Amino acid sequence: MQIEKCKHPTKCDFVGCSNIADYQLSTKGLLKRELAFCEKCLKEMYVEIGKLQIPKAVESPFKLKKRLNKEGR
Repeated sequence: MQIEKCKHPTKCDFVGCSNIADYQLSTKGLLKRELAFCEKCLKEMYVEIGKLQIPKAVESPFKLKKRLNKEGR
């Protein structure tokens, strides 16, 4: 999946939204067409996804170095 800028003017696919879409979600053939979102709906969707899926932080290489030193390597 990939989110790209819309190349052609399209209506937002969210029900009740009549804005022009700024972005499209390309599923590389999983759906018959790309899903189009305006910037407002994309931000709202981002907030709702953030409530369900919390990203994990990347482990710092400095912490890894300290851990290796403690293990005696």
